[in-house]
Amino acid sequence: MDITVIIPVKDRRDYIGKTLDSILKSGIAPKEVIIVDNESTDGTYQFCEQYIKNRPNTTLLRETFPGAAAARNKGLKSCKTEWVYFFDSDDIFDYNFMSTFYNANVEGYDVIAVPTKRVVNGKTFIRPYIPSEDPRVQINADVLGTQNMIFRTEFLKSIGAWNTACRTWEDWELGLRVMLHQPKILWFREKAFHEIIARTDSVMGDTLSQNYKEFIRALTAAINDLQSSILQPLSHYHAQHLACLYPHLDLLMYPLYLRTCILLGHLQREKMTGKCGKFKMASKALTIFMKDNFAPTFGQKMVGNCLRLYTLMGSKNAWKIALRIVLDKSSRKK
Repeated sequence: MDITVIIPVKDRRDYIGKTLDSILKSGIAPKEVIIVDNESTDGTYQFCEQYIKNRPNTTLLRETFPGAAAARNKGLKSCKTEWVYFFDSDDIFDYNFMSTFYNANVEGYDVIAVPTKRVVNGKTFIRPYIPSEDPRVQINADVLGTQNMIFRTEFLKSIGAWNTACRTWEDWELGLRVMLHQPKILWFREKAFHEIIARTDSVMGDTLSQNYKEFIRALTAAINDLQSSILQPLSHYHAQHLACLYPHLDLLMYPLYLRTCILLGHLQREKMTGKCGKFKMASKALTIFMKDNFAPTFGQKMVGNCLRLYTLMGSKNAWKIALRIVLDKSSRKK
C-alpha cells in the first residue's frame, strides 16, 4: 500500500523547502516524492536539485509544457506505487497524514477523499467538504480539489489523468471526471489535514476577468466531459462495465449553468469595485458561452440571474444556494 507524493512547482524558491520539509519530516514519509519543475526562472530547480541530494526517496523532473496539469502528468508517468497523491509547492503537509492513510482499510477503493484546511491572511478555515459522489455536488461545491484526492494510480491513468487544456480549475475538472466514472470512494471524516495557503501571487491572485479565458477553457472541458469525453479513454475495466459511468448526464448542465452565472457575478463585482481587468470582454465571452451550450427555461434563467446578483453584491455563499436548488429539484422529481 505504498504511496508517491507528486509536487508540481514553478517559481516557488521561497516556499518549496518548507513544503518538502513538512512532507519528508512527517510522522511517516511517503515511499517516494516526485518534484516536477515547470520552467521556473527564480532558481527553484537549482534549489530542489540541492535539496534532494542524499535523499534517495526523492526525484526531480522537468516539464516544459506549461501548466500544473502537465507537470502532474509528468510525475504520474514515473509513479511506481499503488497509490498517488498530489500536493502543491507552497502548502504545509500534515504530520499525521501518512499514518492515517496507512492505518485505513483501502481495499477495493479507487479514490480516497480527505478534508483539508485553508489559510487566508493567517486565519485557518475548514475547506467545504461534502462527502457525496453526486457530480452535481462537485460542480457547485468543488468537493474534490487537488489535495482532497488520493488515487489508486491505475484508476487515475485509466480515466485520462489531468487535463492539460485546463490551466485553472484543473482539479475541479478532474474531480468531476472522477465522479462521472463512479469509482468507489473512501471518505475520511475524522479531521481536516494540511494547511492550504492562499497566496496573492498565484493565478487566482489576479482578477478573474484577467483569467477569464482559462475559466472558459475549464468550463468547456467540463462540458466535453458531460457530453462525450468521459467515454475516452476507457480502461479495460470501463470498456467491459459501461454501467460504471454516471447515467444521468442530462441533470448536470443546469448545475454547470448556475456555476457560470456565479462566475459572471464575480466578474461584475470586480467592475463595481474597480478591479475590472478585461471585464467587458470577459462578461461577453461568458454570456456567449452560456448561450451556446445550454438553453435554460425562464425559471432557470431567473434562478441564475438571482445567483449572479447575489454574488455581485458580495456574497460568497451563492454556491450553497445553487447546490441546494439542484439537489432539491431532483428530490422533488423522485
